[in-house]
Amino acid sequence: SDAQSSLLQDNLRRAALEMAIACEVAVKQALFAKATPAGAAYEYLEEKHKVEASVIDLIHVVAKRAFGRSFKDEKASHYKNIDFLFRCRNKVAHRGELIYRDDSGMHIVNKDIMAVWWESVLILLEWVKVNAPE
Repeated sequence: SDAQSSLLQDNLRRAALEMAIACEVAVKQALFAKATPAGAAYEYLEEKHKVEASVIDLIHVVAKRAFGRSFKDEKASHYKNIDFLFRCRNKVAHRGELIYRDDSGMHIVNKDIMAVWWESVLILLEWVKVNAPE
């Protein structure tokens, strides 16, 4: 809801950060629930800076092993949008720039791009909810 509010207020930098955070939290909660041995192990390794897994890797390679399904394989265009969102998030977080790079070059992010990414975020959140073990 914070990301949605930021979008409605045309605060696109903040929206990019909040959309990425929502994805990261949902994916990590689904894969590494705190009440499980995997969750406890991941939390320990993360605290010790011994593991760094991107959301992009988690929703493809790790999800395929954990759930037997991959967001990339099932929702390729949305996977690509999530990848672009995280590339943009990194530029916002480290340089304050609302841009991302793809195979064709650098792109400036506008509200139309954010709207497309928003749809992909919603689809990812639903995909994680449906595929995560209870």
